[in-house]
Amino acid sequence: MRLGIAGYGRMGRLFERCLGGRFEVIFYSEHGRSDVESLEELYLKSDVVMVASSLASTPERLGKLAEISREYGGKKIVFDIATFKSHVIKAYTGFSEETTVASVHPMFGPGAKTIEGKRFIVVPIPGREEGAEKVADFIRSFGGKVTFLDWKTHDKMMGFVIGVPYFIGLGYLSFSRKLRLEEFGGTSWAFLETYGKAVLHDSPDFIRDVLSLSREQIEDFLNFLRENPPNPGALIGEFEREEIKEAYRRFYKTLE
Repeated sequence: MRLGIAGYGRMGRLFERCLGGRFEVIFYSEHGRSDVESLEELYLKSDVVMVASSLASTPERLGKLAEISREYGGKKIVFDIATFKSHVIKAYTGFSEETTVASVHPMFGPGAKTIEGKRFIVVPIPGREEGAEKVADFIRSFGGKVTFLDWKTHDKMMGFVIGVPYFIGLGYLSFSRKLRLEEFGGTSWAFLETYGKAVLHDSPDFIRDVLSLSREQIEDFLNFLRENPPNPGALIGEFEREEIKEAYRRFYKTLE
Protein backbone atom coordinates (compact mmCIF):
# COMPACT_ATOMS: atom_id res chain seq x y z
CA MET A 1 0.00 0.00 0.00
CA ARG A 2 1.21 3.49 -0.80
CA LEU A 3 0.53 6.44 1.51
CA GLY A 4 0.62 9.84 -0.13
CA ILE A 5 1.13 12.83 2.14
CA ALA A 6 0.17 16.30 0.96
CA GLY A 7 2.50 18.60 2.87
CA TYR A 8 6.03 18.15 4.18
CA GLY A 9 5.67 19.43 7.72
CA ARG A 10 6.78 17.82 10.96
CA MET A 11 3.67 15.67 11.31
CA GLY A 12 4.04 14.33 7.79
CA ARG A 13 7.66 13.42 8.47
CA LEU A 14 6.63 11.71 11.71
CA PHE A 15 4.20 9.49 9.81
CA GLU A 16 6.90 8.65 7.27
CA ARG A 17 9.35 7.73 10.03
CA CYS A 18 6.82 5.58 11.85
CA LEU A 19 5.09 3.98 8.86
CA GLY A 20 7.87 3.83 6.29
CA GLY A 21 8.55 0.18 7.06
CA ARG A 22 4.89 -0.75 6.64
CA PHE A 23 3.86 1.42 3.66
CA GLU A 24 5.59 3.14 0.79
CA VAL A 25 5.35 6.84 1.65
CA ILE A 26 5.49 9.63 -0.93
CA PHE A 27 5.15 13.39 -0.50
CA TYR A 28 3.84 16.32 -2.45
CA SER A 29 4.77 19.79 -1.26
CA GLU A 30 5.31 23.18 -2.88
CA HIS A 31 7.78 24.19 -0.18
CA GLY A 32 9.58 21.00 0.85
CA ARG A 33 10.40 17.54 -0.37
CA SER A 34 8.19 16.41 -3.24
CA ASP A 35 8.35 12.93 -4.76
CA VAL A 36 5.78 13.77 -7.44
CA GLU A 37 5.18 16.74 -9.71
CA SER A 38 1.64 17.61 -8.65
CA LEU A 39 -1.18 16.93 -6.23
CA GLU A 40 -2.90 15.12 -9.08
CA GLU A 41 0.04 12.75 -9.43
CA LEU A 42 0.09 12.18 -5.66
CA TYR A 43 -3.58 11.17 -5.77
CA LEU A 44 -3.15 8.87 -8.75
CA LYS A 45 -0.11 7.10 -7.30
CA SER A 46 -1.50 6.66 -3.75
CA ASP A 47 -3.94 4.26 -2.15
CA VAL A 48 -4.36 6.56 0.85
CA VAL A 49 -3.91 10.34 0.80
CA MET A 50 -3.30 12.22 4.04
CA VAL A 51 -3.52 16.02 3.97
CA ALA A 52 -0.95 17.27 6.47
CA SER A 53 -0.97 20.94 5.52
CA SER A 54 -1.48 24.06 7.61
CA LEU A 55 -4.93 24.70 9.03
CA ALA A 56 -5.37 27.63 6.64
CA SER A 57 -4.43 25.69 3.49
CA THR A 58 -6.10 22.36 4.27
CA PRO A 59 -9.58 23.28 2.91
CA GLU A 60 -8.12 24.43 -0.40
CA ARG A 61 -6.01 21.30 -0.68
CA LEU A 62 -9.03 19.11 0.02
CA GLY A 63 -11.05 21.04 -2.55
CA LYS A 64 -8.43 20.33 -5.22
CA LEU A 65 -8.33 16.65 -4.26
CA ALA A 66 -12.13 16.53 -4.54
CA GLU A 67 -11.91 17.86 -8.10
CA ILE A 68 -9.23 15.30 -8.94
CA SER A 69 -11.33 12.49 -7.47
CA ARG A 70 -14.30 13.45 -9.62
CA GLU A 71 -12.14 13.55 -12.73
CA TYR A 72 -10.23 10.31 -12.23
CA GLY A 73 -12.30 8.29 -9.76
CA GLY A 74 -10.60 5.41 -8.01
CA LYS A 75 -11.24 3.72 -4.67
CA LYS A 76 -9.00 5.98 -2.62
CA ILE A 77 -9.00 6.91 1.06
CA VAL A 78 -8.57 10.62 1.77
CA PHE A 79 -8.35 12.30 5.18
CA ASP A 80 -6.80 15.36 6.81
CA ILE A 81 -5.15 15.73 10.21
CA ALA A 82 -6.13 19.34 10.99
CA THR A 83 -6.41 20.25 14.68
CA PHE A 84 -9.83 21.93 14.25
CA LYS A 85 -12.53 20.75 11.85
CA SER A 86 -14.98 23.63 11.38
CA HIS A 87 -12.96 25.01 8.45
CA VAL A 88 -12.36 21.70 6.68
CA ILE A 89 -15.53 19.65 7.02
CA LYS A 90 -17.37 21.27 4.07
CA ALA A 91 -14.43 20.65 1.74
CA TYR A 92 -15.26 16.94 1.69
CA THR A 93 -18.67 17.34 0.07
CA GLY A 94 -17.23 17.44 -3.46
CA PHE A 95 -15.44 14.08 -3.44
CA SER A 96 -16.54 11.31 -5.79
CA GLU A 97 -18.81 8.69 -4.25
CA GLU A 98 -16.22 5.93 -4.54
CA THR A 99 -13.67 7.92 -2.54
CA THR A 100 -13.63 7.08 1.17
CA VAL A 101 -13.37 10.24 3.27
CA ALA A 102 -13.22 11.21 6.93
CA SER A 103 -11.38 13.77 9.01
CA VAL A 104 -8.77 12.64 11.53
CA HIS A 105 -7.03 14.21 14.51
CA PRO A 106 -3.92 12.47 15.86
CA MET A 107 -3.87 13.21 19.59
CA PHE A 108 -0.09 13.62 19.77
CA GLY A 109 2.51 15.93 18.32
CA PRO A 110 5.51 15.54 16.03
CA GLY A 111 7.76 14.83 19.00
CA ALA A 112 6.16 11.40 19.53
CA LYS A 113 8.56 8.47 19.33
CA THR A 114 5.93 6.18 17.81
CA ILE A 115 2.33 6.39 16.64
CA GLU A 116 1.55 2.79 17.51
CA GLY A 117 -0.84 2.67 20.45
CA LYS A 118 -1.56 6.40 20.16
CA ARG A 119 -5.09 7.80 20.10
CA PHE A 120 -6.70 9.12 16.93
CA ILE A 121 -10.04 10.90 16.79
CA VAL A 122 -11.96 10.09 13.60
CA VAL A 123 -14.57 12.68 12.62
CA PRO A 124 -17.25 11.43 10.22
CA ILE A 125 -18.24 13.62 7.29
CA PRO A 126 -21.98 14.45 7.49
CA GLY A 127 -23.79 12.47 4.83
CA ARG A 128 -20.77 10.20 4.29
CA GLU A 129 -20.50 8.63 7.72
CA GLU A 130 -19.70 5.18 6.33
CA GLY A 131 -16.21 6.39 5.42
CA ALA A 132 -15.30 6.94 9.09
CA GLU A 133 -15.15 3.23 9.88
CA LYS A 134 -12.99 2.50 6.84
CA VAL A 135 -10.56 5.24 7.79
CA ALA A 136 -10.60 3.90 11.35
CA ASP A 137 -9.70 0.44 10.01
CA PHE A 138 -6.71 1.96 8.21
CA ILE A 139 -5.55 3.60 11.45
CA ARG A 140 -6.03 0.38 13.39
CA SER A 141 -3.93 -1.46 10.79
CA PHE A 142 -0.80 0.26 12.14
CA GLY A 143 -1.79 0.05 15.80
CA GLY A 144 -3.63 3.31 16.34
CA LYS A 145 -6.47 3.55 18.84
CA VAL A 146 -9.62 5.16 17.47
CA THR A 147 -12.30 7.35 19.05
CA PHE A 148 -15.20 8.78 17.03
CA LEU A 149 -16.57 12.31 17.50
CA ASP A 150 -18.80 14.58 15.45
CA TRP A 151 -17.00 17.71 14.30
CA LYS A 152 -18.81 20.17 16.60
CA THR A 153 -18.06 18.13 19.72
CA HIS A 154 -14.50 17.59 18.53
CA ASP A 155 -13.80 21.31 18.11
CA LYS A 156 -15.36 22.16 21.47
CA MET A 157 -13.25 19.55 23.26
CA MET A 158 -10.07 20.62 21.44
CA GLY A 159 -10.66 24.14 22.68
CA PHE A 160 -10.57 22.78 26.22
CA VAL A 161 -7.70 20.29 25.88
CA ILE A 162 -5.44 22.28 23.53
CA GLY A 163 -6.59 25.90 23.45
CA VAL A 164 -6.90 26.40 27.21
CA PRO A 165 -3.49 24.79 28.00
CA TYR A 166 -1.85 26.92 25.27
CA PHE A 167 -3.49 30.00 26.78
CA ILE A 168 -2.23 29.10 30.26
CA GLY A 169 1.28 28.26 29.10
CA LEU A 170 1.78 31.33 26.92
CA GLY A 171 -0.02 33.59 29.37
CA TYR A 172 2.25 32.57 32.23
CA LEU A 173 5.35 32.79 30.01
CA SER A 174 4.43 36.35 29.00
CA PHE A 175 3.71 37.27 32.63
CA SER A 176 7.00 35.77 33.75
CA ARG A 177 8.95 37.70 31.11
CA LYS A 178 7.25 40.95 32.05
CA LEU A 179 7.97 40.61 35.78
CA ARG A 180 11.41 38.98 35.28
CA LEU A 181 10.39 36.05 37.45
CA GLU A 182 13.39 33.99 36.33
CA GLU A 183 15.34 35.76 39.09
CA PHE A 184 13.10 34.20 41.72
CA GLY A 185 11.46 31.12 40.25
CA GLY A 186 11.80 27.57 41.51
CA THR A 187 10.45 24.26 40.26
CA SER A 188 6.83 25.33 39.75
CA TRP A 189 7.93 28.39 37.80
CA ALA A 190 10.35 26.28 35.73
CA PHE A 191 7.65 23.72 34.91
CA LEU A 192 5.19 26.32 33.63
CA GLU A 193 7.84 28.32 31.78
CA THR A 194 9.12 25.13 30.15
CA TYR A 195 5.63 24.32 28.92
CA GLY A 196 5.15 27.85 27.58
CA LYS A 197 8.40 27.61 25.64
CA ALA A 198 7.41 24.18 24.32
CA VAL A 199 4.21 25.67 22.89
CA LEU A 200 6.38 28.11 20.93
CA HIS A 201 7.78 25.13 19.03
CA ASP A 202 4.59 25.36 16.95
CA SER A 203 4.40 28.04 14.28
CA PRO A 204 3.04 31.47 15.27
CA ASP A 205 0.22 31.10 12.73
CA PHE A 206 -0.84 27.76 14.19
CA ILE A 207 -0.76 29.12 17.75
CA ARG A 208 -2.85 32.12 16.75
CA ASP A 209 -5.36 29.81 15.05
CA VAL A 210 -5.61 27.59 18.14
CA LEU A 211 -6.19 30.53 20.47
CA SER A 212 -8.67 32.18 18.10
CA LEU A 213 -10.70 29.01 17.59
CA SER A 214 -10.69 28.33 21.36
CA ARG A 215 -11.90 31.74 22.53
CA GLU A 216 -15.23 30.42 23.79
CA GLN A 217 -13.59 27.62 25.76
CA ILE A 218 -10.95 29.96 27.20
CA GLU A 219 -13.73 32.27 28.40
CA ASP A 220 -15.57 29.28 29.91
CA PHE A 221 -12.37 28.36 31.76
CA LEU A 222 -11.91 31.88 33.12
CA ASN A 223 -15.54 32.05 34.21
CA PHE A 224 -15.18 28.68 35.92
CA LEU A 225 -12.20 29.96 37.92
CA ARG A 226 -14.06 33.11 38.92
CA GLU A 227 -16.99 31.07 40.20
CA ASN A 228 -15.00 28.08 41.49
CA PRO A 229 -11.63 29.07 42.97
CA PRO A 230 -9.39 25.99 43.27
CA ASN A 231 -10.13 23.98 46.41
CA PRO A 232 -7.11 21.75 47.16
CA GLY A 233 -8.92 19.88 49.91
CA ALA A 234 -11.72 18.84 47.58
CA LEU A 235 -9.31 17.99 44.74
CA ILE A 236 -7.25 15.66 46.92
CA GLY A 237 -10.35 13.56 47.42
CA GLU A 238 -10.67 13.08 43.65
CA PHE A 239 -7.46 11.02 43.36
CA GLU A 240 -5.74 8.08 44.96
CA ARG A 241 -2.77 9.05 47.10
CA GLU A 242 -0.40 6.98 44.96
CA GLU A 243 -1.60 8.79 41.84
CA ILE A 244 -0.68 12.12 43.43
CA LYS A 245 2.75 10.79 44.46
CA GLU A 246 3.37 9.51 40.95
CA ALA A 247 2.41 12.89 39.47
CA TYR A 248 4.89 14.55 41.83
CA ARG A 249 7.65 12.18 40.73
CA ARG A 250 6.86 12.82 37.07
CA PHE A 251 6.80 16.57 37.73
CA TYR A 252 10.41 16.53 38.91
CA LYS A 253 11.50 14.06 36.25
CA THR A 254 10.29 16.44 33.56
CA LEU A 255 12.72 19.08 34.79
CA GLU A 256 15.75 16.79 35.01
